[in-house]
Amino acid sequence: MKIKTITCKRVLNLRNYESRHVEMFAEILEGEDPDIEASRLIEKVERKAMEHVELEIEATDLKEEIADLKNELARLEKQKAALTEKETDPDDIPFKSGEAPDSSVSPDNF
Repeated sequence: MKIKTITCKRVLNLRNYESRHVEMFAEILEGEDPDIEASRLIEKVERKAMEHVELEIEATDLKEEIADLKNELARLEKQKAALTEKETDPDDIPFKSGEAPDSSVSPDNF
């Protein structure tokens, strides 16, 4: 069997249902070793597939972090609104008379 063309395809999962496809074809010329040319093509496809992938994954991670922080901010704003909604009346103090109980007296049978 004489090999005339070779193909290499690489699919990288970028997460979040995204992927990157790199596919290359090469024609084997007379006198070239198909195994050597296949290895060269594989190396080239791998190099091309990995270009910028790390940055794309990092960007995806940062987008997820931003979304999480926005959700946390919204939750904290709701919590703040609930806490500030019921402000106490400064004139509504339970012991207005100013008399404190005598704490020096011990209870009976103590």
